[in-house]
Amino acid sequence: MIRIKTDINEKAQKSLSKDTINFCIVALVIGSIGLLAYIILATIFENNYLDILLLFSIPFGVGLVYIIFINKNIKAMAESKITNEYEFEENYFNVISFKNGEEFGRQKVYYKDIYKVKEKEEYIFIYINKINAYIIDTTNSNEEDLKIIKKLLNLKINKI
Repeated sequence: MIRIKTDINEKAQKSLSKDTINFCIVALVIGSIGLLAYIILATIFENNYLDILLLFSIPFGVGLVYIIFINKNIKAMAESKITNEYEFEENYFNVISFKNGEEFGRQKVYYKDIYKVKEKEEYIFIYINKINAYIIDTTNSNEEDLKIIKKLLNLKINKI
């Protein structure tokens, strides 16, 4: 059995949300450029066809709302002081969650039920569905244990 502890903190959440944050920033920039073009062109020309540029408010709004939501979630996780302890067995792994040093949750996950696995920077993310992932801090383990874990997870890791 291999054990790894991971603090679910601000750094881990930022790493998990990095792709979504980048998408939101792109949407925000595209929306801003479109809205700025609308404002400039609408003040210069009087043409009702320019109103089509108002569609750029959609990516602007989506990007803005998601960035606010993600940042709020990251701050909440930083304040929650949750630590997950992972115990890797041959056919499954256990996740034991602690808050302020007290156990408050336990889950058994079979490897066959894993949706996907990604490795980013110093974390491995084990997705149990399209949205939810367990975060493993690889700096809390040695290379030998990590090789075993990757083998157990059948890692065709999407290395980013």
